Amino acid sequence: MNVDGSGVINLTNHPKEDNHPVVSPNGRHVAFSSNRDGNWEVYMMNTDGSGLTNLTKHPSADYPYSWSPDSKRLAFVTNRDGNMQVYVMNADGSEQMNLTKNPATDFCPHWSPDGKRLVFYSVL
Repeated sequence: MNVDGSGVINLTNHPKEDNHPVVSPNGRHVAFSSNRDGNWEVYMMNTDGSGLTNLTKHPSADYPYSWSPDSKRLAFVTNRDGNMQVYVMNADGSEQMNLTKNPATDFCPHWSPDGKRLVFYSVL
């Protein structure tokens, strides 16, 4: 929708739940989580709702959090290592990499303005 609340468009129409939408800084894509395939995955689509793609394709729970400032990478959290950890991947879903690798639960990664670092919180 527009900043003034006009022009509302429904981008998803699926009986399963879609949530955690994150718009890329370049305004071209929306990443979001959905359990439409039986578990929580990270999906991406164009901001007009076209081009839906499952980025994570993993039997764990995956949730997007923030795009890199250049819109080329996405930080997300997942429980694929037994507890929630911070991962990053390319915008096409390739090169998924665990950044935190610790026994704590890690959430809410956000990129620094220069795209060189991530900040997140961790709870034991």
